[in-house]
Amino acid sequence: MNTITLSWGDRPIVLETEGNRTFLRLGAAQRIEVTEASLDQLDQLAEVAADLADYQRDRHRAADVADQVAAEDGHRFVGVPFQRGPVAA
Repeated sequence: MNTITLSWGDRPIVLETEGNRTFLRLGAAQRIEVTEASLDQLDQLAEVAADLADYQRDRHRAADVADQVAAEDGHRFVGVPFQRGPVAA
């Protein structure tokens, strides 16, 4: 399995159409053709995107709590807590 890292910041996420083909554009350089995607696949994509948004919200809330606790203790905490997963050998 290949892992692709996507980081598009505030660049748009939109649908594009070229002729009879439809693409999901992710930022300036990434796009995925969805012309032949089934409704089930598109529903799964929407569910995964919603789960990812929930995960990121939780991470941001955790970072905000850490910042607040550090500020109350007179320390400044900068960054988002990060937990490394298993690494392939």
